[in-house]
Amino acid sequence: MRTYPAGTDVTVACQARGSAFGTTTVWDKLTDGSYVTDFRVDTPSDTGFSAPVARCRYPCQVTIADGANQRGGPGASYAVTGRLPGGALAWVVCQQAGGWVGKTRVWDKISDGHWVSDAYVASPGATGFSKPVPRC
Repeated sequence: MRTYPAGTDVTVACQARGSAFGTTTVWDKLTDGSYVTDFRVDTPSDTGFSAPVARCRYPCQVTIADGANQRGGPGASYAVTGRLPGGALAWVVCQQAGGWVGKTRVWDKISDGHWVSDAYVASPGATGFSKPVPRC
Protein backbone atom coordinates (compact mmCIF):
# COMPACT_ATOMS: atom_id res chain seq x y z
CA MET A 1 0.00 0.00 0.00
CA ARG A 2 1.26 3.43 -0.92
CA THR A 3 0.43 6.74 0.76
CA TYR A 4 0.44 10.04 -1.10
CA PRO A 5 0.84 13.26 0.91
CA ALA A 6 -1.91 15.89 0.51
CA GLY A 7 -1.33 18.04 -2.56
CA THR A 8 0.63 15.36 -4.45
CA ASP A 9 -0.02 15.36 -8.20
CA VAL A 10 -1.18 11.95 -9.41
CA THR A 11 -2.13 10.87 -12.92
CA VAL A 12 -5.42 9.00 -13.24
CA ALA A 13 -5.38 6.36 -15.99
CA CYS A 14 -9.03 5.31 -15.63
CA GLN A 15 -11.91 5.01 -13.17
CA ALA A 16 -13.72 1.92 -11.86
CA ARG A 17 -16.53 1.19 -9.41
CA GLY A 18 -15.49 -0.20 -6.03
CA SER A 19 -16.47 -0.20 -2.39
CA ALA A 20 -17.97 2.95 -0.90
CA PHE A 21 -15.64 5.49 0.66
CA GLY A 22 -16.94 8.85 1.82
CA THR A 23 -19.62 9.87 -0.67
CA THR A 24 -18.45 7.81 -3.65
CA THR A 25 -17.97 4.29 -4.99
CA VAL A 26 -15.62 5.50 -7.75
CA TRP A 27 -11.97 4.53 -7.55
CA ASP A 28 -9.22 6.05 -9.67
CA LYS A 29 -6.57 3.74 -11.14
CA LEU A 30 -3.30 5.64 -11.25
CA THR A 31 -0.64 5.22 -13.92
CA ASP A 32 1.54 3.33 -11.39
CA GLY A 33 -1.21 0.65 -11.15
CA SER A 34 -2.44 1.57 -7.69
CA TYR A 35 -6.01 2.64 -6.87
CA VAL A 36 -7.20 5.56 -4.75
CA THR A 37 -10.75 6.56 -3.89
CA ASP A 38 -12.08 9.42 -6.01
CA PHE A 39 -13.15 11.00 -2.71
CA ARG A 40 -9.47 11.87 -2.14
CA VAL A 41 -8.62 13.01 -5.68
CA ASP A 42 -9.55 16.31 -7.30
CA THR A 43 -11.36 15.19 -10.46
CA PRO A 44 -14.05 17.14 -12.35
CA SER A 45 -16.93 15.21 -10.77
CA ASP A 46 -15.50 15.02 -7.24
CA THR A 47 -17.58 11.96 -6.26
CA GLY A 48 -18.77 10.31 -9.52
CA PHE A 49 -17.32 9.21 -12.83
CA SER A 50 -15.65 12.12 -14.61
CA ALA A 51 -16.46 12.49 -18.32
CA PRO A 52 -12.88 13.21 -19.45
CA VAL A 53 -11.49 10.16 -17.57
CA ALA A 54 -11.92 6.76 -19.24
CA ARG A 55 -13.62 3.86 -17.49
CA CYS A 56 -11.21 1.03 -16.73
CA ARG A 57 -11.53 -1.85 -19.18
CA TYR A 58 -10.00 -5.31 -18.96
CA PRO A 59 -9.30 -7.30 -22.16
CA CYS A 60 -10.57 -10.89 -22.08
CA GLN A 61 -10.42 -13.03 -25.21
CA VAL A 62 -13.48 -14.91 -26.45
CA THR A 63 -12.50 -18.57 -26.12
CA ILE A 64 -15.36 -20.29 -27.94
CA ALA A 65 -14.47 -20.77 -31.62
CA ASP A 66 -17.90 -19.92 -33.04
CA GLY A 67 -18.21 -16.77 -30.91
CA ALA A 68 -20.31 -15.61 -27.98
CA ASN A 69 -23.68 -13.91 -27.90
CA GLN A 70 -23.90 -10.44 -26.40
CA ARG A 71 -27.05 -9.94 -24.35
CA GLY A 72 -29.09 -7.04 -23.00
CA GLY A 73 -28.55 -8.14 -19.39
CA PRO A 74 -26.67 -10.67 -17.22
CA GLY A 75 -28.44 -13.88 -18.24
CA ALA A 76 -29.38 -16.10 -21.18
CA SER A 77 -33.01 -14.99 -20.79
CA TYR A 78 -32.08 -11.49 -22.00
CA ALA A 79 -32.35 -10.68 -25.70
CA VAL A 80 -29.34 -11.26 -27.95
CA THR A 81 -27.98 -7.83 -28.89
CA GLY A 82 -24.92 -8.82 -30.88
CA ARG A 83 -22.16 -11.35 -31.24
CA LEU A 84 -18.45 -11.38 -30.43
CA PRO A 85 -16.46 -13.56 -32.85
CA GLY A 86 -14.16 -16.31 -31.54
CA GLY A 87 -10.78 -14.88 -30.60
CA ALA A 88 -12.09 -11.29 -30.30
CA LEU A 89 -11.43 -9.20 -27.22
CA ALA A 90 -14.29 -8.54 -24.84
CA TRP A 91 -13.39 -5.28 -23.08
CA VAL A 92 -14.84 -5.97 -19.64
CA VAL A 93 -15.90 -3.00 -17.50
CA CYS A 94 -17.44 -4.89 -14.56
CA GLN A 95 -18.89 -8.26 -13.52
CA GLN A 96 -22.19 -9.30 -11.96
CA ALA A 97 -23.89 -12.53 -10.90
CA GLY A 98 -26.66 -13.60 -13.27
CA GLY A 99 -28.06 -16.71 -14.89
CA TRP A 100 -26.02 -19.90 -14.97
CA VAL A 101 -24.04 -20.79 -18.10
CA GLY A 102 -21.97 -23.93 -17.70
CA LYS A 103 -20.22 -23.78 -14.33
CA THR A 104 -20.52 -20.03 -13.74
CA ARG A 105 -23.11 -17.38 -12.91
CA VAL A 106 -20.62 -14.56 -13.61
CA TRP A 107 -21.55 -12.19 -16.44
CA ASP A 108 -19.22 -9.58 -17.90
CA LYS A 109 -20.52 -6.13 -18.82
CA ILE A 110 -18.45 -5.03 -21.78
CA SER A 111 -17.51 -1.52 -22.83
CA ASP A 112 -20.37 -1.15 -25.31
CA GLY A 113 -22.92 -1.78 -22.52
CA HIS A 114 -23.80 -5.34 -23.54
CA TRP A 115 -23.27 -8.50 -21.49
CA VAL A 116 -21.46 -11.78 -22.22
CA SER A 117 -21.21 -14.89 -20.05
CA ASP A 118 -17.85 -15.29 -18.35
CA ALA A 119 -18.00 -18.94 -19.46
CA TYR A 120 -17.07 -17.81 -22.97
CA VAL A 121 -14.13 -15.50 -22.23
CA ALA A 122 -10.64 -16.08 -20.83
CA SER A 123 -10.92 -14.07 -17.63
CA PRO A 124 -8.56 -14.55 -14.68
CA GLY A 125 -11.39 -15.79 -12.44
CA ALA A 126 -12.22 -18.88 -14.55
CA THR A 127 -15.60 -19.69 -12.98
CA GLY A 128 -15.69 -16.90 -10.35
CA PHE A 129 -15.25 -13.15 -10.14
CA SER A 130 -11.94 -11.84 -11.49
CA LYS A 131 -9.58 -9.43 -9.77
CA PRO A 132 -9.14 -6.53 -10.50
CA VAL A 133 -12.43 -6.33 -12.45
CA PRO A 134 -14.96 -4.49 -10.23
CA ARG A 135 -18.51 -5.66 -9.52
CA CYS A 136 -21.28 -3.79 -11.36
